[in-house]
Amino acid sequence: MNLKFKKKIQFIFILFFLSIKVISQDYSIDYYGIVSTEIDANMAKMTSDLYYTQLNEINNLSITDMRNESLLNSVPDINTFSEKKLSFYTVIEKNQNDDTWTTIYHVVNKKNNEEHTKRKQYDSFYKILMESKNILKDTIRSLIENDTPSEALRAVEIEKPSNQPIVSTESLSGTWTGEENINKIVILRGGRGFIIFKNGASMNVTISISEDESEIIISQNGKSNASFYPELPRNIALQAALSAEPIFWSLKLKNNNTLTGIKNTLLPDGDKYISGNMDVIWTKVN
Repeated sequence: MNLKFKKKIQFIFILFFLSIKVISQDYSIDYYGIVSTEIDANMAKMTSDLYYTQLNEINNLSITDMRNESLLNSVPDINTFSEKKLSFYTVIEKNQNDDTWTTIYHVVNKKNNEEHTKRKQYDSFYKILMESKNILKDTIRSLIENDTPSEALRAVEIEKPSNQPIVSTESLSGTWTGEENINKIVILRGGRGFIIFKNGASMNVTISISEDESEIIISQNGKSNASFYPELPRNIALQAALSAEPIFWSLKLKNNNTLTGIKNTLLPDGDKYISGNMDVIWTKVN
């Protein structure tokens, strides 16, 4: 083997081992939540928790929850940020001219005295909630890439399948879909979540697991709304919502990404309505 060829081989091996080190790099991020003066506390908590859940589901990101409250009225004090970690928060603004919404994602590298932002506009606030985990993942990646080589984040993009059995609601956290009149189901850590209907209504829900871990019970949390009953004619739904019992789902885990079971809700019965069950299948999106 001649010397020139040998040096080329050595150089290739060096690049290979360097790439392994870079690709496997992890990032520690302090999460400070959301900043807004135009949403209420309940919506703020829902959005802030959603971001936190999605961040925790991204491989190679180690997230520390630095939130003291669900909603900040002003941006966090950068002087309090750690130099050993990146810091992340999101500003949400309503555009008064056309009622659209804007999110501004901030990643701060205090050690290098750098802050990188990315702005995105939405037609409605609910579309912010409907964004998938992949959107947040790509946003975080693009912001970090401003001060690190792009190769360093390849590992962040790799989804790691979950093979863990259900032992708590943590295992169910994520985004689900599967019903004709429902756009998105989001299960958060800690036994809470929300459901966004295709008609724009949003329902808060609680999630619990039976003692033998065989059933997942998802229950409406809060007052009934006529929009929760898209199967009914509107005039009947308005009447039903005044005294309706909470909607609930009784589901079983078919596999890591599929829930099957029944939904107990109000169904049409001629010119009236009746409480009944309908079969449902939910599929995990991310």
